Amino acid sequence: MIPGWKIRRELGRLGQQLRGLGERLTDPAAQRRLDRAVAAGLPRIDGALALENRVALFLIYQPEGLAASTLETCRWLASAGYAPFVVSNAPIRKGDRERLAGAVWRAVERPNFGYDFGGYRDGLACLAQWGVTPEAMVILNDSVWLPVLPATDLLDRLAEHPADIAGTILRFRGEERFLESYIYHMHRSALKHPAFRAFWAGLRLTSNKYHVIRRGERGFSTAMRRAGLRVEGVYDDGAMAKRIAEQDTDFLRLTLRHAAYIDAPLAAERDRLMAGAGAGWRAAAVAHVETVLAKRLAYSSFPYAMVRLTSYPLLKKSAEPVSRAWRLAHLGAVAAGDLPAPPAPMLAEIRARDAGR
Repeated sequence: MIPGWKIRRELGRLGQQLRGLGERLTDPAAQRRLDRAVAAGLPRIDGALALENRVALFLIYQPEGLAASTLETCRWLASAGYAPFVVSNAPIRKGDRERLAGAVWRAVERPNFGYDFGGYRDGLACLAQWGVTPEAMVILNDSVWLPVLPATDLLDRLAEHPADIAGTILRFRGEERFLESYIYHMHRSALKHPAFRAFWAGLRLTSNKYHVIRRGERGFSTAMRRAGLRVEGVYDDGAMAKRIAEQDTDFLRLTLRHAAYIDAPLAAERDRLMAGAGAGWRAAAVAHVETVLAKRLAYSSFPYAMVRLTSYPLLKKSAEPVSRAWRLAHLGAVAAGDLPAPPAPMLAEIRARDAGR
């Protein structure tokens, strides 16, 4: 039987595709209005931090008020030598402006059109208006809590990776290969590449999530790879089954104890394994991990192992069941003392996100 959440997800996608038919008529006019606003100069906040030779373009959408975790992320970026440049897809409340200004180099406000890729595009346009071409740039959004590991080396991994454009995980969908879009790192060579500039200049904006993913997340990686740019992830999700299998039995037990499931049969199988022992237990546990990872991603299925083996430092905020299960499993490992706690502002928000679930 197909799970109810999956049916609802597919119906939602179908609805988005149908709405996209009408949006083909309205989106171009909305984009023209936005283009005029960007050319005239978006509302701007000049922050307390200096411009550096590395910039972090941080897209946020927080219409209910600035989250404490946003300031935590800005401080993390600044501590690594990046000038935080916030692009807000919602007006920044008067009471939040001073708090934000103390943690950024600059911020701008734009209409909420185009999701993250609309904000990325307009943020890049602002930098061009201001004559800012950094040596390197991180582009990220607030769809994740980052970093949930206080001592993460993610920014170093991204900066030191030889790829022209690096991210966390390179996903595979059939013949497509694309980076998950919540964080990218680009060297100046990529920022100045004609294909990079052409992609953003030609991007058709929409607030239809189905098309944003295909034109933006998938389209960006495809366009850059076709232009000959190297696009890679710094974490190898596909290697996790082998790495977990190489660990000792205690590690395997903790991996399963803090696993996350949305498939009831796999959850039941894990429960049987956790209740058992004996000579064949290890082989059965490894086989279970391989079965799970044949259909699910390692970072969301086995957060304990992903953090311990790779220092994977983020949690997604998505309401989808897989992300909720992942967050709860991660919190369980933190509560048990098996994973380090996220910074206090993030921990409070993560707990509140799934309270009562």
